Amino acid sequence: MNCDEARLLIGANPHAELAELEAHLQECPGCAHFREEMRTLDGHIRRAMEQPPEVGRARQRRHAAPWRQFAMAASIVLATLAVVGVWLLRPSETLAHEVVVHVQGEPQSWLAQQQVSAAGIDTALRGAGVSLDVTSPKVIYAQSCWFHGHYVPHLVVQTARGPATVMILRHEQVRARTSFHEAGMSGVIVPAAHGSLAVLIRDGGNVDELARQMQQDVHWQP
Repeated sequence: MNCDEARLLIGANPHAELAELEAHLQECPGCAHFREEMRTLDGHIRRAMEQPPEVGRARQRRHAAPWRQFAMAASIVLATLAVVGVWLLRPSETLAHEVVVHVQGEPQSWLAQQQVSAAGIDTALRGAGVSLDVTSPKVIYAQSCWFHGHYVPHLVVQTARGPATVMILRHEQVRARTSFHEAGMSGVIVPAAHGSLAVLIRDGGNVDELARQMQQDVHWQP
């Protein structure tokens, strides 16, 4: 189960406790936090829908009733909009944040100098079921890293603007290009044939050209 699938299940029922979902949440703090947020929102909606207890005199209740009904309706609408907004927008934003956190956890990757051999690149890619054209930019770091419950290739390639990180995320689907800026890094997550690609560079550089090149150079195996 990937993050998009998990969050769709959580959005449909924040209190679901399916075995496959629970296994994913144990490995993915971002999705676990997302479920807690959704459960909190669900609680707000339930409270908004409950009829307030009757207090005071009958006359006060008659005058207050329209306002209570209006407030209840407004609360439900706002809570529902919040749920929809979190459900639709948070997955890609959270994925970008978790990619940044992963890269921060391997600071040595930015310091590599020597080009990785074809055999070294193949070792990093093999477990993810992808291959990379040898004409791709020079690869100076190549590892197979544990990310969201799967081993994914984590590469650093040398570009005209300096080293850039590429993570090949076969199990992470995104609907459209997402750009982000965080912790001194700029990057994009772009859709690919079977999954997505995350490309990051430091100091606010532009990675769109590299992302397009990697979309061409990464070949997804069945």
